[in-house]
Amino acid sequence: MTNLRPPQFSLSREQISSYKEDGFLILRNVLSPYLMSTLSSGLADLSSTPSLHCAMSYYDNPPIFHSYQHLCQRPELINHNFHSVLYSNPLAHISSQLMDNRPIRVLRTVTMGTHAEQTIPLRWHTDHVAFPGITKCGDGLVVWMPIASTSYADANGLVVLKNSHKIQQEMMKNGTLFAMQGSVGGQVSLLKFYKTLENTLTKKEPSLNPGDVIIFDRCTVHSGSGVNTRKVGRNAWQIRVFADSQEVVKDLIEHYPSTGIMDKKNANVEGFLSGPQFPLIWPSTVPDEQHSIIQGDILRTRQEWFFFMLRYPNHLFMSNIVRTVEALGLASFDHPVYSVLIRIGQAFGMI
Repeated sequence: MTNLRPPQFSLSREQISSYKEDGFLILRNVLSPYLMSTLSSGLADLSSTPSLHCAMSYYDNPPIFHSYQHLCQRPELINHNFHSVLYSNPLAHISSQLMDNRPIRVLRTVTMGTHAEQTIPLRWHTDHVAFPGITKCGDGLVVWMPIASTSYADANGLVVLKNSHKIQQEMMKNGTLFAMQGSVGGQVSLLKFYKTLENTLTKKEPSLNPGDVIIFDRCTVHSGSGVNTRKVGRNAWQIRVFADSQEVVKDLIEHYPSTGIMDKKNANVEGFLSGPQFPLIWPSTVPDEQHSIIQGDILRTRQEWFFFMLRYPNHLFMSNIVRTVEALGLASFDHPVYSVLIRIGQAFGMI
């Protein structure tokens, strides 16, 4: 197997500057109609063919993802269409330019879908803790794109808060962020704080056609819009990448299962994250990493999933709480029932 080199796409200095200032960048027609058609076919395959890999995505991630009707983490591991598009589009080169022309590794990708009558609650948050190293911004980013149909702000579209990454960076400097992330109650308070930023920062609500993308920093506050007056479904693909090299460093908070693999088993001899769990994508791929991915070496069996998830009892507890409150329509973090459940869990040492 030879090295693959994704196509290039040169950004202007103005675009790079805008991204670093605002915390996000919108690009139009980056992915060709052929690539978008390939993604649409791949999504149809995932939706019509249930798999253990996709089913476990609900429990491998933060509980916030339980809102989605369809969810599949790292679909490129089981679907050829997603694998093909991931390595044949210019987003890796674009990401490198936005992170000081460093090599790029794939952290995680995920497909998320809703049905026409569903409204995803407005939950301002960042993806900061999902990335390696929680003491910095700027070295990881998220690419978000609609699949099959246009994404609108009044149909569960993605919305972001301009300049919010700077506030997150300041909270890291003064220690506020780490203090709040030290407990589940603190994390809920952090989400409530993000909600207040909507009153002081500019909210961007872009409409994105298939082929368009919005790219935002790991520290940028974002959410689904919380509105679906159009009564249409929304399907999207999110790609998270980070600048190579990143050391294996024990974070200050408990890992989610999806981030728990950032350990020495997935590092090279120098202690940097590498291998098929975090494949290099720019400036070119690594043959051995791609061979392991294509062979399915990193897919878990049912038994392996069982023992893996047992390592995260607190996360399983919280996931089932969130799943319950979602079903009961009590999904708001401000709802008193949600707060009571959090306090009970903390009082009994379960979270």
